[in-house]
Amino acid sequence: MNPNPASMKSLIAFEATARLGSMTAAAEAERTTQPTISQRIRGLEEYLGLVLFDRHGGRLSLTVEGERFYREMAPSLTTLRDTCDRFVRHGQGPAPTVVIAADAGFTHLWLLPWLPALKRAFPDFSFHLMPIDRSDDPQLLAADIAIRFGPYLPQEEGRLVAREAVFPVCSPDYAQAHGLSGPLSAQDLSRLSLLHQDIRNPRWLDWAQWCRHAGLTPPPAEDIFAYHNYALLLNAALAHQGVALGWSNLVEEYLVTGQLTALGPQVTREDYGYWLSVKHQRSAVTEPVRDWLLDAVHRGEGATSGDPGRLR
Repeated sequence: MNPNPASMKSLIAFEATARLGSMTAAAEAERTTQPTISQRIRGLEEYLGLVLFDRHGGRLSLTVEGERFYREMAPSLTTLRDTCDRFVRHGQGPAPTVVIAADAGFTHLWLLPWLPALKRAFPDFSFHLMPIDRSDDPQLLAADIAIRFGPYLPQEEGRLVAREAVFPVCSPDYAQAHGLSGPLSAQDLSRLSLLHQDIRNPRWLDWAQWCRHAGLTPPPAEDIFAYHNYALLLNAALAHQGVALGWSNLVEEYLVTGQLTALGPQVTREDYGYWLSVKHQRSAVTEPVRDWLLDAVHRGEGATSGDPGRLR
């Protein structure tokens, strides 16, 4: 006797064939092919060491052993199916809620615009977005899906959402009024209104850090007004009030619509970017959402006429 146990697929194939009287009908009922049904039944016969069907004369009928096996196994299979159906119905309760946490800028400027498409992709899910700016915030660590900005941390086992790419942006009107059409120079910076964000967080580049990475002399830190969050900062840039630092994924939509203009040079830092991690690995709820979010970012890459990847 074959030491491997009979598979559920082989038992289902046998039961359907015996009940319906043909392998073709069984294949249609189980949404597979007749050769597949035949192969599964032969595997079951090899395991049992019995011939279950008489295949002579162009007709298919149960043998004596097949008839006895069908009488004993069919009720058990029916009970097993009913049990599975009850658990499926029990699982169709309230929609699962997926908590997605990210910094305020990413939540407002990237997640919110994608939320309608995410809901269409997972109509049975409920989503809760949490804007959290501190990387050590307990709520960020407790979220089903957390998107953190900063350097790569091996202990997180995070997936890269997008690498850091930072470049100056301003409104087209502001660029025209100040003769801006390409990479900025130190002289340009000294005569422009630079919009600052009051982040006090070394993970994010400010103008002084960006200048050092870009090989430019930072302008004097005089008359600085700092905006409380990144969304307010971009609103000031949209209102023609000056030049802001733009993170590629956060300003992409504004570049696509022409509301902002991308200037150079572009700055990147090794291993810096957005990292996505899930609270529970191999979860049937969060893993599909994680994969959808990663794919959404990749679908949006390079979609702008002012593709940041082209700035040098």
